[in-house]
Amino acid sequence: MGLLVVPLLAAIGTTTVSEHAANAQLTTAQQNAARSLVATGYTNHYPLNPPRSWCSSCPNVAIPYSINLGQIITMAPDQPRTSLDIVLAPTQHQSKPGILTIQIPRYLLDSKNPSGADTPFRVTLDGHGLSWGQIQSTNTDRVLGLYFTSQNGFLQIFGTQGAVTKAFPTNS
Repeated sequence: MGLLVVPLLAAIGTTTVSEHAANAQLTTAQQNAARSLVATGYTNHYPLNPPRSWCSSCPNVAIPYSINLGQIITMAPDQPRTSLDIVLAPTQHQSKPGILTIQIPRYLLDSKNPSGADTPFRVTLDGHGLSWGQIQSTNTDRVLGLYFTSQNGFLQIFGTQGAVTKAFPTNS
């Protein structure tokens, strides 16, 4: 199964977006809806397992998330871009946007300025900005909520640092 992830993500390609478009924030009603999804508890955990053949000491990571009107097909850290890449499969013919809430461990991916203060992640969906917001923040993780439509599929959450490099080091 892990062998399918790399070709799928490679086939999607990369895009660039402006910083402004990638930081669209949720409305108050959207934030409340995302918070209520988080309040009920995460319904799923996606396992990010390191390549065991050369990284036997790398940790297993399970990313908690909840989603309605869709499902997550795959999730993978992208070391060179310091991002978490997610392929979504929205429910076909949905008449309203779906919601995804995801808890990102800071040791896996974080976004900080040079003095160490939190900065917003850069989040794109199919290479464009979207409605999203940070719902919660603790010393150990950050929770994002975002809306997607039936046309969306490739979500990228970019940080400035993180253990996408430490937890999943390159084979050098």
